[in-house]
Amino acid sequence: MAVETLKSAYDRGVADGMIQIRLDHHDERLAEHAVLTAKLAENDRVLTAVVQTLTEARVSDAATRVATAQALKESKENQDAQAKAGWSPAAKIITILGAVLTASILIWALLDRISSALAK
Repeated sequence: MAVETLKSAYDRGVADGMIQIRLDHHDERLAEHAVLTAKLAENDRVLTAVVQTLTEARVSDAATRVATAQALKESKENQDAQAKAGWSPAAKIITILGAVLTASILIWALLDRISSALAK
């Protein structure tokens, strides 16, 4: 066996100390990385929730737009159908008869007043 000299023992101690220091810093770095990984995982959960919420809002908005467009289309079709339908012949006759009757009553009432005024 070789005998260790004082110088070689010193050099070995210095080398062992440097390795120990490197390992101590290595543990600190691992702890920092663990904290960073936990923060990244939390950020990932938050971003996933935000994306999910935005996706649901987009789907809801799309459904609302489709429903609104359908309602507007139906309203426009109903309005166009009513505009094209016009008056039926029966509605025209009833309206004319109502107008003639109303005019006759007004003329009769006016003539009655005039004759009553002249008779006095």
